[in-house]
Amino acid sequence: MVSAPVQAQGRDAETETFVRGFVRFLAYHEAGHMLMGQVADLNSRPDWTAMDREDYADRFAMVLLAPDADDPDGVDEIISAAGGWLQVDSSIVRNEPHAPAEVRALEIICLMYGSNASAFSEFAEYVPEGRDCSADYKQIEDDVEEVFRDYSGEVGRQIEVVYAAPAGGMEDARQFLQDSGIAEDLKSDIEFDFYLTHRTTIQAMSCTGKAKPDTFYSDRVRGTTPDQDHFVITLCYEMIDARLKYGMRGFDDETR
Repeated sequence: MVSAPVQAQGRDAETETFVRGFVRFLAYHEAGHMLMGQVADLNSRPDWTAMDREDYADRFAMVLLAPDADDPDGVDEIISAAGGWLQVDSSIVRNEPHAPAEVRALEIICLMYGSNASAFSEFAEYVPEGRDCSADYKQIEDDVEEVFRDYSGEVGRQIEVVYAAPAGGMEDARQFLQDSGIAEDLKSDIEFDFYLTHRTTIQAMSCTGKAKPDTFYSDRVRGTTPDQDHFVITLCYEMIDARLKYGMRGFDDETR
């Protein structure tokens, strides 16, 4: 489910679509981690490396966000997510558990193509040689359908959405996130299709001083008993603010 975009004055629609697509993908990636921990217990799988878990969360997000061919907004947002990774200079990233940014971008395009090869045939030229994107998409789609989705008709725990007060000039970032409806869309999608057993929060906040002022997931907020554990997805205003400022130009353009 994708909310209708709300454009702010003074910002072009292309930039808003670009940022919204990238931030939405990051939010759904973190939801993949959350569901891997709360539903399928895959975060502690002993034969997986940290990169394996990150790759799986990316593929999980793609299944939830794969657009229909006749949904131009959804297609534009997914392309924006890939474009956002192409702006990242992987050579300056250290101690990074994710795949290189350009690999993540191509994986998004591959899986979108694989979700409907005939409808998205124009993206075939970007598919890495030897990759069967349709088979790869089908595999993760089957996982989501058979391992994660709940068909009981029962309702699990509801997700709380919290917008913390912004600090350090992050008011525009918070307003953009609220207007985008990304957190509310994610809440709706997860509650509708998956059965949550624990308290879960999507929080937006200023993350200055955090190790990663970007997006992150935590299941380390432990209660006195397991049923009181708290799962948290965090979206940082700083990341949104930077993307809104640089938009589609790329971060390097400010110095040119």
